[in-house]
Amino acid sequence: MDIIRQFKIPILLFLLGIFVTIFGAWMKIMHMAFADGVLTAGMLVKGIGVILAIVQLFKKTR
Repeated sequence: MDIIRQFKIPILLFLLGIFVTIFGAWMKIMHMAFADGVLTAGMLVKGIGVILAIVQLFKKTR
């Protein structure tokens, strides 16, 4: 349970990025405006979540 508490923010950011990416893909299928921006934002949020998880992992091992 301690590991979930340690990685709570990166996991939440990654899940938020997944939902935003899925929403952006749906917007792209429906040919809505700004779908590219939503897809890009979702990928960036997922990337930030992964980077935060890596940073916290290395910070814990030191």
